[in-house]
Amino acid sequence: MKRQILYISLIVSILLVTSCMQPVADFTWSPSEPVAGEEVKFTNLSQNAKSYSWNFGDMSVGYKSNPVHVYERSGSYIIDLRAHNGLVSDEKTVTIVVK
Repeated sequence: MKRQILYISLIVSILLVTSCMQPVADFTWSPSEPVAGEEVKFTNLSQNAKSYSWNFGDMSVGYKSNPVHVYERSGSYIIDLRAHNGLVSDEKTVTIVVK
């Protein structure tokens, strides 16, 4: 009986550790110097994440892993990606310039 409880405790511990791994948010975009009206493709390079939330800096948001977005006007935009794994998350923020 003690051995069964020990095995169950070990399995639960392993499941908790693996399900709560700290995500690491990371991404790139293409083209690197976008022009207004052109599609910008975001490539998600995050690790240990199960869901994502994007803020494109122009009052638009997205939840896809690898979204495509069009900036209608030139300017600087602050892009924010949050990578989530249960209750833990990580964030990467960059500024891109749209010509």
